[in-house]
Amino acid sequence: MRTISFFICLSSVFFSHSLRSTSGLNILLTNDDGYTSEGIKAASFALVEAGHRVTIVAPKTQQSATGMKITLGSLSAEQHAAEVWSVSGSPADAVMIGLNNVFGKEVPDLVISGANFGQNLGSNVMLSGTVGAASMAVFMGVPAIALSVGLDLGESTGSPEPYVSTIAAFPEAAEFLVAVVEQYTNNPAVIPKGELLNINYPVRAPARPAILASRVSNIGGFVVNHEFRTEGSSTINTIVSLANGSDGLENSDVAAFSKGNITISFLKPDWNGSQKNFARLVELATAIQKSRKPEAR
Repeated sequence: MRTISFFICLSSVFFSHSLRSTSGLNILLTNDDGYTSEGIKAASFALVEAGHRVTIVAPKTQQSATGMKITLGSLSAEQHAAEVWSVSGSPADAVMIGLNNVFGKEVPDLVISGANFGQNLGSNVMLSGTVGAASMAVFMGVPAIALSVGLDLGESTGSPEPYVSTIAAFPEAAEFLVAVVEQYTNNPAVIPKGELLNINYPVRAPARPAILASRVSNIGGFVVNHEFRTEGSSTINTIVSLANGSDGLENSDVAAFSKGNITISFLKPDWNGSQKNFARLVELATAIQKSRKPEAR
């Protein structure tokens, strides 16, 4: 019932938008929480209200912590409304299908991933399905933004639904996203080519939280531990906690976010190591080549 009412609402919003919007961006919106999540609804509503055309292409089910996983088998995409699609795969799958199949020859101006349940900071960005979706967009030549909203892990077992503080913060984070998109609309160079903008919005933020340009920490916003539930058992329990270590970096995203600030960081999905160490790589290749035994004739 909730899903049906959501799409009736979305359809009416998209229809009214198609009659009045002529200058907004053409945006592909995805996430890793599923196409009916509270975060993607808030982002879609705010962007459409700001005059942008939004097409949702997102996973059908929860796909957190899948990184840039792609499916090497069959996938299905289901259309639920004029501008809403679900994909039976990962966030990266959804972006690929969105760009290749839903948009086709019409390339969107921007890909936005979120708003996500839970911050994606520091080294955790390597695991994030939210960031993975945005990274896939950048690999495919489309500018991208990832938006995440903090979690209070104490609310994980809340009733009638968990993480009520995060849900309450989604509209505020979505309005902040609109402000970021406005800056991008006025000057696309604010997001460098080949990089994505990673935004983390704090839960229970003050009325006007500070916005800090942040370096990406070498520790993560979340810590995952694995423990045997009982001695001698083969069952391992996964325990998630918030990071509380210090990385020693000035204005790191983890440190800034922990103080209630909005953090913005550039991420570059490029696996090349430091070019200043390339000479060492040449030395290694040469040494290995010299140490190899002559090929038998």
